[in-house]
Amino acid sequence: MTFRDTAWPEGTPCWVEVRVGDPKHTSAFYGALFGWDFLDRGEEYDHYLTASLDGRTVADIGPRFGEPANAPSAWLVCIAVESADAVAERIVRAGGTLTVAPTDVGTHGRFAVAADPGGAVFGIWQADEYFGAEVADVPGAAVWHRCLTRDFGAAQAFYVEVFGYTVTPEPSGSGGPDGGGPDAAAGVVLRLDGRPVAGLARAGAGAVSHWLVTFGVAELATAVAKVTASGGSVLTGPYDTSRGPSVLVADEQGTPFEVVAVSAAT
Repeated sequence: MTFRDTAWPEGTPCWVEVRVGDPKHTSAFYGALFGWDFLDRGEEYDHYLTASLDGRTVADIGPRFGEPANAPSAWLVCIAVESADAVAERIVRAGGTLTVAPTDVGTHGRFAVAADPGGAVFGIWQADEYFGAEVADVPGAAVWHRCLTRDFGAAQAFYVEVFGYTVTPEPSGSGGPDGGGPDAAAGVVLRLDGRPVAGLARAGAGAVSHWLVTFGVAELATAVAKVTASGGSVLTGPYDTSRGPSVLVADEQGTPFEVVAVSAAT
């Protein structure tokens, strides 16, 4: 269990959000699955719905902006930074691209969106009044984040250069949503000061580069049943990972994410 009442260290995934065609409908899906409550941030913040778990924030669900109605939705992983402008410059120097330049989000913080050299999209977040998730590593909250990439070498070099990560091999026998095997064996753990903060692995055949969020659940089979009962789908799994048996699922609007059983006392 991780409680957070101050800004996350630079380089740590600190927040996740998803933009969908119908945020209210999607909030009902996640509320049923994770027990989330929601706060509508109002017109100033485009009616983003901030999800909380037992009073602590965990995620945002927001509306699409200028995207095709049939464009696939995806969870956006936001990485904490001390200066969004400085890190945005490092992103470009390291071969990434900025899709949203650093911009203030009211009094909450400063935000940018980028893509790594393999095309995986992520956000960076410079906290002001709003520092991100207030709880992690419990059922109903994010427990892990990893980038699945079509260009493993370039992606690894990029994240090391931008965020100063050290890299260690993923534990032997760890698998992933693409079924394990050679791709999973090539995965690595990205670390800050020796602490694991994210993973990096090869994307499966035909998949685009992307970041994947893993949410904790109390019991895997029960969570999967709730996903399908609420209009979501099972994409693959269960498969073995270093965190335990996991399942890749999608919400009722097709947004993929992973679930794994964790203890509330983790």
